[in-house]
Amino acid sequence: MLHSPWKRVALPIVLCAGAALPASAQLFDQPLSGDVGVNYTADIANAGPGACGCFALQGGGVNARLAVTDRLSAVADFSVVHAGTVSGANYGLGLMTLMAGTQFRHRLGHYTPYGQFLLGAVRGFDSVFPSSSSSSASGFVFEAGGGSEMELTPKFSARILELDYMRTDLPNNVNNWQNHLKISAGILYHF
Repeated sequence: MLHSPWKRVALPIVLCAGAALPASAQLFDQPLSGDVGVNYTADIANAGPGACGCFALQGGGVNARLAVTDRLSAVADFSVVHAGTVSGANYGLGLMTLMAGTQFRHRLGHYTPYGQFLLGAVRGFDSVFPSSSSSSASGFVFEAGGGSEMELTPKFSARILELDYMRTDLPNNVNNWQNHLKISAGILYHF
């Protein structure tokens, strides 16, 4: 069952995406176009209260993009990353994020640089959350950044590199937010 932050974010995302599909084709009088992709994701996060330094989480994700105009797209991203241990602690951390937002793209030959802003929900698991009696907690997340893609064939592209600043809102006994540098690379299929 979805926890309350997931319900508040997931339902509007699904409703907006469903409404945007037919509206996009009618409004701009063009066929729908977009892509789906899979990513390897590394996440460098700040250590929790009482620990020092940063630590890395690894995992992957899937994403989808629907073109609204030639340069503006609606995007959705689902990622899961995990670390066996957090710097100096005897516990790990897993993060599952579901985000949606906008992306601005500008094609330059076979390369397409882009910038994006996404927001959504985060679920932390396999860790210690001070205000929770369980090993998991939910909160909000936003992400801002960009990257570059290279066309391989008319149907496939490689996401060469994506760098995003991500901020999560999970309990930690100090300020209840965390900073992340999210690094991704992957393959996209265009439709």
